[in-house]
Amino acid sequence: MFLKPEPARVLLQNTSWIILALLFFLVGVFASTLFGGSDSFVTDFTESQQPVLQKAAEIVFEGPPLQGIAFLIINNLLASLLMLLLGAMLGLPTMLGLFFNGALLGSAVTMLGREGVPVLNFLLLGVLPHGIFELPAFFTCAALGLKLGFHLLFPLPSKNRRESIKFIWKEFTAVFPLVIMLIITAAVIEVMVTPVLLVMFAGL
Repeated sequence: MFLKPEPARVLLQNTSWIILALLFFLVGVFASTLFGGSDSFVTDFTESQQPVLQKAAEIVFEGPPLQGIAFLIINNLLASLLMLLLGAMLGLPTMLGLFFNGALLGSAVTMLGREGVPVLNFLLLGVLPHGIFELPAFFTCAALGLKLGFHLLFPLPSKNRRESIKFIWKEFTAVFPLVIMLIITAAVIEVMVTPVLLVMFAGL
C-alpha cells in the first residue's frame, strides 16, 4: 500500500519530530526497566495503572470480539488526539504521555520477565503484530503535538503563532485518515490475531 503524496510529505517533513517522540517513549521504557521494583515515581505510576489496564484487558479479551475492537479503536484514537491537542500546553503533557506510555510497556516486560515468561516471545508475538500499526499512529500524533508546543514558543519561519498553529493543524488533518486506518488495523490484529499467536507459539 502506497501513501498518498500529501500524508507522505507530512511524515517525511516531520521525521525529526517523530524520532524525538520515539526517544521520549524509549526513555520511559528504559526508566521503568531500570527502576522497576524500586521506590520511584515511575514505579508508583505503573503500579497505580495496573487495575485500569486489567479492566481494559477484560473488556478487550473476555467480551465479544467486536466490543474489544471498538474499545481499542476509541481508546487509541482518543489517546492519539490527546497527544496532539495537549501539545498546546507547550508540549509538556505530550512529552509526559510518551514517557509514561513507554514506562507502562517497560513495566509489563519487566513483570513478565520476573514471572519466567519469555520476554522476546511476548514482544515478537504479543506486541509487534499490532504495534507496527498502532505505534506509528501514536508517534505521528505525538510528534505533531511536540511540534505544536515548540512553535507556540517559536513560530514557524515567516509565520506568526496563529499561522503556525493553522499550518500544523493542516498537517494533522492530512495524516489523520492514515492514523485512523492504522489504529483500526491494529485493533483488529490485537483482538483477533495476537491471542492466537501467544497461545500457539508462546504458550501464554
